[in-house]
This record gives sequence, structure tokens and C-alpha cells, in this order.
Amino acid sequence: MTPDGFEANVTYVDDPAFADLTVTELLESGPDRATHSLLLVIDETTTHSPEHPILVVDLGSEPDPANDWPGKRAGRSFRALPHTIQEIENNLSIANMDWGEFADGVDDDGVRREHMLYGRVEDLIVDQAVE
Repeated sequence: MTPDGFEANVTYVDDPAFADLTVTELLESGPDRATHSLLLVIDETTTHSPEHPILVVDLGSEPDPANDWPGKRAGRSFRALPHTIQEIENNLSIANMDWGEFADGVDDDGVRREHMLYGRVEDLIVDQAVE
């Protein structure tokens, strides 16, 4: 939850059957694309890295020929620090921002560290220490 009270609207799934699956295999397992726009994966990189970067995977969208919508492919991904997940989920779920706006904001190592309102996690820690 952010200091302003916003939180990510996510469904938690803790199932050993998903352990060690690739992104392709996870997508084939059938996440509900009508309900969710992204998949957040806690994997070995997340648990072993000191920053705990979460894998954020685009679920894409189904084509809608009646509205001339070709759909978007699933599987694009980047990593994001936990304090940025809420803004990513909230903005994508209401189509306030698109995937590229977040994916383009990653650092050279493919991790999004900066929150749009609160900055980088180091800035949050410094601000809290001052208060």
C-alpha cells in the first residue's frame, strides 16, 4: 500500500505446481486474461536478490475483430521492485498507461526501480528517516 492508500489489486496463488515453470509454461497454465492484465512472478531471482525484483509479465489481450482490435501478444516482461508494483497494476488495469511506459522505464539491468510519485526506494528510506 502506498502512503496515499493505493494498493495493487492482485490475486495471490501459492501453488508448488507452478514452481520452476518458464514464463511460456505459466502463460499456458491459463491465467484469466479477462480478469487480469499482468502476471507477477516471485521466482528465485526475486527471493535471492537483495532488492527482490518481481517478474512482471504482460498477459496480452485477445483479438476483437468486431472492434478492429488485433490483440496484443502475451509474454513481454520486465522486473520491478516491490514498491513499484501498485502503480504498475493500478495504471495498467484502468488503461491509464500502457505497457511500454513502464517497460521503457527500467534501468540497464531490466529492473524498474523508480516509483512515479515517490521516487526510488533509497529516497523513501531517507524521507522516512527524516520524519
